[in-house]
Amino acid sequence: MGAGFFGSFRAIDDALRDLRFASNLRPPTGSIVFVDIDARSLSTVGIWPWPRSVHAELVDRLMDAGADDVAFDVDFSSASSAVEDQAFEDALSRAGGFVQLAALRQLGDTHGEERYNLPLQRFAQYADPVTVNVPIGTGGLVRTYPFGMQLGDEIYPSLGAALTSVRGPPDRAFVIDYSIDVAKIDRIPVSDLLDGSVDPARIAGKAVVIGASALELRDTFVVPLHGVIPGGMVQILAAETLRQGRLLESTGWGPVALMVALMGFYGFALSGRVSLGWTIAGGLALSVLAEVTALLMQVHFGMLLDTAAIHVAQAAFIVNALLIEVRLRQRAHAEASHQRDATQGILDRVIADNFDGVVVVDADGCIVAASRLAEEILGAGLVGAQAKDVLPPKIDVALRTLLAAPTVAAHPLPAELRLPNEQGEERVLEYAITRSEVIGAGVRQPAKRVACLTFRDISERRRSEERLRFLASHDPLTGALCRLEMVEVVHAHCATERGRADGVTMIVVDLSRFKTVNETLGHSYGDMVLKQVASRLHACSADAIARVGGDSFALFLRRRMSAEELLAYCNEIIQRVAAPYSLSGGHQALIAASAGATHSGLSGYDPDVLLSHADMALSVGKDAPGGGVALFSQEMDDRLKEKQDMDVALREAIENRELSLTFQPQVSLVDERLVGVEALVRWTHPELGIVSPARFIPVAEETGLIIEIGRWVLIEACRQVVHWPDEVRLAVNVSPIQFEMSDVVREVREALEISGLPPSRLDIEITEGMFVAKSQAIIDTLKRLRDMGVGVALDDFGTGYSSLSYLGRLPLDKIKIDQSFVKSLPSDAEAGAIIRAVMTLSETLDKVVVAEGIETADQAWMLKMMGCQIGQGYYFGRPRTGAEMLAWFADHGAETRPMSA
Repeated sequence: MGAGFFGSFRAIDDALRDLRFASNLRPPTGSIVFVDIDARSLSTVGIWPWPRSVHAELVDRLMDAGADDVAFDVDFSSASSAVEDQAFEDALSRAGGFVQLAALRQLGDTHGEERYNLPLQRFAQYADPVTVNVPIGTGGLVRTYPFGMQLGDEIYPSLGAALTSVRGPPDRAFVIDYSIDVAKIDRIPVSDLLDGSVDPARIAGKAVVIGASALELRDTFVVPLHGVIPGGMVQILAAETLRQGRLLESTGWGPVALMVALMGFYGFALSGRVSLGWTIAGGLALSVLAEVTALLMQVHFGMLLDTAAIHVAQAAFIVNALLIEVRLRQRAHAEASHQRDATQGILDRVIADNFDGVVVVDADGCIVAASRLAEEILGAGLVGAQAKDVLPPKIDVALRTLLAAPTVAAHPLPAELRLPNEQGEERVLEYAITRSEVIGAGVRQPAKRVACLTFRDISERRRSEERLRFLASHDPLTGALCRLEMVEVVHAHCATERGRADGVTMIVVDLSRFKTVNETLGHSYGDMVLKQVASRLHACSADAIARVGGDSFALFLRRRMSAEELLAYCNEIIQRVAAPYSLSGGHQALIAASAGATHSGLSGYDPDVLLSHADMALSVGKDAPGGGVALFSQEMDDRLKEKQDMDVALREAIENRELSLTFQPQVSLVDERLVGVEALVRWTHPELGIVSPARFIPVAEETGLIIEIGRWVLIEACRQVVHWPDEVRLAVNVSPIQFEMSDVVREVREALEISGLPPSRLDIEITEGMFVAKSQAIIDTLKRLRDMGVGVALDDFGTGYSSLSYLGRLPLDKIKIDQSFVKSLPSDAEAGAIIRAVMTLSETLDKVVVAEGIETADQAWMLKMMGCQIGQGYYFGRPRTGAEMLAWFADHGAETRPMSA
């Protein structure tokens, strides 16, 4: 039984299982088709790997034929040419998510490390990755198949499971039902599919697996019953197993143990009562019964009964019967050897039940047996010695008490004992003492009472537990407390009357430029800096230090500081942290820090509130030039609550359709014609009235609502302006958050398609701030917009991160001069000089200039003289609703000035 449990009979059980498969072949469901990359298909295409366009054509033809799902057992983890990859990506997109691509785990070229082949991200966005690895079992055959697999940090379903609705844990594999007839699975060569000779009815409504059977591609496996088959066929057999509900489950060792026990009962009960021939015949009959039962269970109930152990046990019982026959004629035991056998039996019995070390003590307190490990831990020469002389006093007392007790517990509880080892370190022993009655040496001698001490060294386990307790409450890198432990420390302090009287001070410190250290020197050097930061903070005499973020720490003091004292203390912390850091390899790191602080007088005694308020103050401190220190004030909390209230109200506004659009005219300064409008979003709250965009737009950008608002503004503005005169262009502001968190190109295309507005009538307005980070990605997006025919305008030029280098390489059509320069005209000579410089540069770069904030005729005239082409401001008209604009067009056509009523 033990050998069977540990897999010694696996090969025999597999062979018997294969015979049962062969005895009852079953047809496939017919719902899965194998599209075969065979030798003829390879010859037809002429090269391998195939161009991605071939795979794209396969996807299109299969989807056109009505395939339900298409799964590739082909590696798409590396890039091909841009044209070929684009063709395949387009085909996957057209397939609408009904394609799965292969993902696999394999050994690397060196050191045996694992690497993962996943589909390129451009493919994976349209097709789910599915794993195609199959485990090789005994004899080099594939017998089981996983439900899924973890590749890196992600868990992916297997291809076979993905083609069904059956799911299971990724670390679990099921047995493939090889009684399913592979020969009856519909097999279509790729060459036939490509030349259009395949009847679509063979594909319609079915799942398709694309794999290779060509020997030169080496994607074949050896399987039971069917021999060598393509890897794609293995995937189909796994899917067919699940689709037919043939999730074969092992019965486990219970039934086997029961049948072996029945055989044992038969053997031992009839031993000596029937002839050896009848014993063998009965055993063979039980073996046949077991095999018939296994066959019926496998064929009709999907249960796997491993019978090798039964047959081996039966053979063992037959051998045992033979031995019994021999032993019946050889019974002769010498009395002289009984004592030796009894003593050996005691030692064998004790060692069989031991933990690690074993010591056996008789009723007189003498040690009669000891294991080698016991002597290594407690000292050599234990056997024959008195327990009281060589065992620890605590154990000796327990032994004598147990030997003298009239009754003992059935299951003694383990205890622990701490002893010094040879190096002087503390050793922890876990031990248990049991009492046994052992047969005496002589035939008529009474049984002897012995006590058995069994123990093991659990020192390492205890050290690991202590380490885990430390890691549960501390940051493993810096040794500082974790956030939860800091909360507990503060809570414990504030729970006492004395602690509340002393008060609490909480400081949160955040590192600046730390990311630069990681990016330039590497994360190992960043870890060195964090350790030194923690050491410097510990030197600041705080009562507790905690790491509360990747590069932020909290300091807790068991007293309340005054505002002046707290500011001075925080500045001292910042100076300590900002001092240069000497790192290994001669490197040096320079960082800065900001701090936010509060105390119980401002924030009370709740640890979470203290940390939250200190973090609010930190946000204010970080906004100071170069970083600084800020103390919490109630106004900070009020601003946060106001922002939260604004967020809730804004979400309700979107749901209740409280947002609306107005349009501000843009006028040609040359002939005063209306040439465009800028769409402006307005919010009319039922209680607050008109809410300024300056209040709700920043909140929308922080919470991400700007994406939904921006999408609505774009679609609604296009829908209204499409009904206006063709010469009137529409300008729509797009937030940097939209560029970062959404697909602006897709949303613009969607708005144009929904509204019918020509791309040439739309301008997207952006600000300079979005080019501070990820400038190349933004530039690529703007180029795609311009390729669609959409114009791009740079809004508020001159107020942000203005750089003349941007103007030369950015895909811009217009530059909008900020109204702060225009409003000071014509009296401000410096503003006029700046505007003239922008005009000159824009004319050189062939950019159209739009001036915002024009409020007077003098400003409009002066800008016109400077060469500005388009103006916008109250001088030409205030923002109007779409209905008002339509009414104005009905009265004036495309003539513009003046628009004000």
